[in-house]
Amino acid sequence: MMYVFNSMFGIGILALPKAFADAGWLASSVILALAMVMSYITVTFLIEVMSSANARVVWDRSNDSNKEVNLDRTLYLSAFFSNIPTCTGESNFTSNFYDENHCWGPISRINAYRIFLAGFVLLIGPFVFFSIQKNKFIQIFATIVSFSVFCIMFIMAFHLLAIGRGKGNPTLANLGALPNVFGACSLAAVSHATLPHIIPPILNKANLGLGIAIVFIVVGAFYALLSLTIMFTFENDKIQEIVLLNFLDCSIVPGVFFIYFLGLYTTFKVSAIFPLNAVALRDNIWAMFSSFQCSRIWVVERLFFPLLAIIPPTVIAVVTKNIMVIVGITGSYAATTIQFIIPPLLVHYSRRDTQEKFGPSVRIKHASPFQHNFWIILAIIFAVFTITTVTILYITHQS
Repeated sequence: MMYVFNSMFGIGILALPKAFADAGWLASSVILALAMVMSYITVTFLIEVMSSANARVVWDRSNDSNKEVNLDRTLYLSAFFSNIPTCTGESNFTSNFYDENHCWGPISRINAYRIFLAGFVLLIGPFVFFSIQKNKFIQIFATIVSFSVFCIMFIMAFHLLAIGRGKGNPTLANLGALPNVFGACSLAAVSHATLPHIIPPILNKANLGLGIAIVFIVVGAFYALLSLTIMFTFENDKIQEIVLLNFLDCSIVPGVFFIYFLGLYTTFKVSAIFPLNAVALRDNIWAMFSSFQCSRIWVVERLFFPLLAIIPPTVIAVVTKNIMVIVGITGSYAATTIQFIIPPLLVHYSRRDTQEKFGPSVRIKHASPFQHNFWIILAIIFAVFTITTVTILYITHQS
């Protein structure tokens, strides 16, 4: 469940408060709740697809449906679709920074960034060459950091409200900003890409659905609580797109240690999320090419495929100047597709295939409670609506 928590409670929370402030607290809360519910529904779809695929493979191998085996890597075919300071006051937040500015003595900002990027790849990249279970301690550490950062931001914001320094006056709803909050909420709720790697190692799956439901409730509550608190603490135009920037000020957060701790949050979270996504991508690539004999060669399977998962994002990180474009495309289109289009389509064809294979009376142990076709149609409609509204936002913004 910590793996699921970390895959959801990621960098997306940093952009939510600004989206909430722009769209209004009531409209944003409703959209967040709707996105979390729809995301949970499609997660249950994906679990059902994995269960059905597992049953089919076991049946084909042994013709004994009662035999239990672990999910084989070939089952990941069901998801290869999953192709994300200083203490000088608020003036820091609006300063213009340039790549050629010095960061460490003669070292420029861009070169310092490249040094950190190289260190990140060398330290975190090797985890992609191993199974996802090897990331256990990283996930535990990231969970502790996430709770700590959340508590610091919430306590500081609540303290400002308690002493009368709250300056926020959010509106109920702003229809013009709704597309933006749709994209932010979709990105914040996604966990589907890594789910096929998180579920199989769980030995006792009896309460799997309940456990994931609890994670969704906890994460959704954290998102709403932090976003609403910040909305009433800071003025709308002062809330940063990355909300951590609002707290990197000694007048708000006492102590340089806590400021640096908050500033390093993105590093901690990316260090936990990157191995999950990269391992999922590595095995999905393997599954796509598993029909070729060369894919089973040790060098190809153990070296080439992991490098294929590491090198492209590293190159993008080196050459990309506009991070917001990458985040916008990933959150608005890729995350929506992975959450609300692919799982419904997968479960539709999985149910049809399972009934043809085992008969119409077959019962799937981990079947989704949302069996009616209405839920499949609803998820796709929600996806189409989200993508359409976000596209309209981008077009009007460019205009």
